[in-house]
Amino acid sequence: MQVQLSEDVVLDSRRAVWLPRQKTLVLSDLFFGLGAARRRRPDPMPATPQMEIWERVFSLIDDYAPEQVALLGDLKPSQGTVEGDEAEELRTIFRKLKSGGRQVVQVVGHPERSMGAALDGTGIQPVETHRVGPFTLMHRRRIFVYPRHDPSHGFWINGGVHPLFAVPNPGPMAEADWLRLPAFLYTGFALVMPPFVSYAQGFEVIQPERLPRQAKAWKLLADRLSPLDLGSLPPTPEHLRTLTRPPRKGKETAKSEE
Repeated sequence: MQVQLSEDVVLDSRRAVWLPRQKTLVLSDLFFGLGAARRRRPDPMPATPQMEIWERVFSLIDDYAPEQVALLGDLKPSQGTVEGDEAEELRTIFRKLKSGGRQVVQVVGHPERSMGAALDGTGIQPVETHRVGPFTLMHRRRIFVYPRHDPSHGFWINGGVHPLFAVPNPGPMAEADWLRLPAFLYTGFALVMPPFVSYAQGFEVIQPERLPRQAKAWKLLADRLSPLDLGSLPPTPEHLRTLTRPPRKGKETAKSEE
């Protein structure tokens, strides 16, 4: 399912942005490197979700035939390490993405922190921003509402925020049954993307009352993309405004030993 934001920008319910004039496909937080590493864990990722990720990637490439693919964010949670056959898996993926002379660009928040073993042999050199026509592609956690350009035209496409909105739905007893849904968010100055992989969700719910009046959003539910009426959303209950980040085992162990 697609939403035409403008003649230059198409939102795709497969969690991607298509820039038709620049023939560029934009994906955020694809997390290539989870494959081999997760298969060795006692709680491995089921094969079905992993296959679904690749089906979406290559269905997007088949449908749009991009000349450039822009990846916003790291290839995996730690680009400095690889496990087992993970390095070869990454190189194979990039060979497929680059087939036919297609350009692949990786945009990260801190390029100096992102060079590591995960990129060896891929030919990828991470950059902090990447200009595509009037758009500046970036991956930053906070700056997304009022971007500034030199020259001052176009807007940013940001993959680092992972917008979530709390949406009330009537429950079985007519009480509010809230859902936290990923979304595309357009502020009038910037387009903020959801992550390509669903498990890389955000941890803070966007508060509509803090957005510019011209802001628009489209929620994602299954394979559907539908507009959110930001003006009619009630204030998010305090207990739903943040998601609890799962504790890291190392830190929990250290605390228990103190």
